Amino acid sequence: MLLEIRLLDIKKLAALLPLLVFLAGSVASANSEILGTELTPVGADPKPSTDGQIPAWTGGLTTPPDGYVKGEPHIDPYVGEKPLLKISAQNVDQFRGSLTNTQLALISKFSDSYFLNVYKTHRSCAAPEFVYEATKRNVETATMVDDGNGFIGAYAGVPFPIPKSAKEIMWNYQTYYYGYRFSAKTTGGVMYDDGTFTRSQRNDIRYSLYNNPQASSTEDLDGAIFRWMSIYAAPARINGQAFTMTNTINQLKKPRYGSMYRPDTRRVMRFIPSATSYDAPSFEGQGMRYFDDKFLFNGSMDRYDWELIGKKEIYIPYNVYKAVDKSVELEELVTPGFLNPELIRHELHRVWVIEAKLKAEFNHVFHRRTFYIDEDSWIAVGADLYDKNDDLIQGQLGFIKNYYEIPTCTLEFDVMHDLVNGRYNIDNLKLEFGPANLDDANVKLNRFGPAALKRAVGR
Repeated sequence: MLLEIRLLDIKKLAALLPLLVFLAGSVASANSEILGTELTPVGADPKPSTDGQIPAWTGGLTTPPDGYVKGEPHIDPYVGEKPLLKISAQNVDQFRGSLTNTQLALISKFSDSYFLNVYKTHRSCAAPEFVYEATKRNVETATMVDDGNGFIGAYAGVPFPIPKSAKEIMWNYQTYYYGYRFSAKTTGGVMYDDGTFTRSQRNDIRYSLYNNPQASSTEDLDGAIFRWMSIYAAPARINGQAFTMTNTINQLKKPRYGSMYRPDTRRVMRFIPSATSYDAPSFEGQGMRYFDDKFLFNGSMDRYDWELIGKKEIYIPYNVYKAVDKSVELEELVTPGFLNPELIRHELHRVWVIEAKLKAEFNHVFHRRTFYIDEDSWIAVGADLYDKNDDLIQGQLGFIKNYYEIPTCTLEFDVMHDLVNGRYNIDNLKLEFGPANLDDANVKLNRFGPAALKRAVGR
């Protein structure tokens, strides 16, 4: 009799299985339907803040200002606006809850000179229509694997626009749309506490398999997010040095891999894959940067425990057209201690707050990291970095700008501050050579890899 009951239960479950599958699909469909209605097409809250300082999202900035010529420096669409307030050491206590710990540390360290100019908030970020369509599809198909250290079932759009965990949000950042055939000539360098600036310069190209609008399945990605090549022209000690790299989706299963060209030996050498997924020093960081803090974070997540703290309203660098205007000289922006605050626009935006704590069995300079991810673009705009004693030793700030001709928001440049020694490193700055080309038809897959690297440096 007991066996008969069990068999009956199994038969009942089997009969219910199609219904359960249907209901699961209905839930996914319902979730996807709230994109573009209850949420923006990429998953942000479209509603204004309670006090109205953050306006409603109404589609973003999708039309270039009058006079803009594609390929030329961007025209600031908000050029006539004046700061609404200035946050400094004199009034910081009023705004302490709306700043990152890195911003607070800079105000404290440079109390007589560092400040934030705060402007009217513009929710300017938008994306191409195919990104919106892919994002809606990804809601129903994207799944994390290997404890969130990889994902499947997503491409071309935000993989997890309705996130339930910290790792899903970090994947949204690591796959955000910045074009898919990227090229730029960038500058950066280290500003020391004595006012000495060591300038770096490199040519960058990146091909995003993930964001290719022609992609039709995850198989088209070949297990990678993007391929990358950089050739350095400065400082002199690394002139002619170059690398090619593939950022894989699942760095735990397959660490990102690549090769480096050294001009002193004229040889191409393979990177140690595990090092480039974690804490290998970066070339131009001069002791301040590691491979996994490029673009604030782009390494493997498996050595940290991740926690989603929630959303918060903070003042962040946004619509930073003024900082990279063609009229601005490099030395006018890059000043001792910090970037010229008169050139940096801050706005109040909602961000996701995420905390990562280093697992006991691993080593890294940064034992705790707090990330701030902009809800409208999924771009990391801040990172507070703590040592083994839980002291804030370094901090990063990301600067957002809309390439309205696409349209898409990008991490235009970022800064790593050494809060102990007072120096900082700026990276990916496009001030001297003009904006990036986000759809360069000359950026093709055959321009990456060891053989292509050797051809490129031989030119």
